[in-house]
Amino acid sequence: MNKEFIILMQKRAGNGSVGPSTARSMGPPGTIGAAKSFFHDFDLRSIKANKETIFLKKLNEATEDLKSSLPKGGRFWGSSRKFLNIFLRNCLYNQYLCEHYELNNIEEWLEVPLDSHVGKGLRLEPQGQSLPRWDTVIGLTLELSNQFQEVARCVAESKGIARVHLDLKYWRGVHITKNESNLTR
Repeated sequence: MNKEFIILMQKRAGNGSVGPSTARSMGPPGTIGAAKSFFHDFDLRSIKANKETIFLKKLNEATEDLKSSLPKGGRFWGSSRKFLNIFLRNCLYNQYLCEHYELNNIEEWLEVPLDSHVGKGLRLEPQGQSLPRWDTVIGLTLELSNQFQEVARCVAESKGIARVHLDLKYWRGVHITKNESNLTR
């Protein structure tokens, strides 16, 4: 595939991953631009793995790399992980990037981007009754994220989807509508 085309597609995915509503109250001016720049240059081959443990190690490393590339006052683990998870999801949803980098091979390991909508939605699920109350994205730690991601995995498995797709269910409070349709494959 044309390398320039793939680069442009990746820039598009990166630009759509972090905007004013995504990054609200998560850092000083320049945070959005720094995150987009990081995604423009990110080597998607570096995230590929053949085992979930290896993938998670690479995801943690990429989160730390993104965090350190953000401006001072905006270097939060939680927002860095959220931005990265949105970017990876956008790349998965892009036919050209997914095919070129074989991202479908890691789909089952990708995390749902965590925010207040997802956190509250997961807590309302039968599997999420023991989750702590959602606080903030910037207050999120690896340990707390892992708790929410494990519940997300259980919920997603019960619906026959990968947890990365749960954002479709929980975004903007869709989880509380009365006429909710089930997500199925």
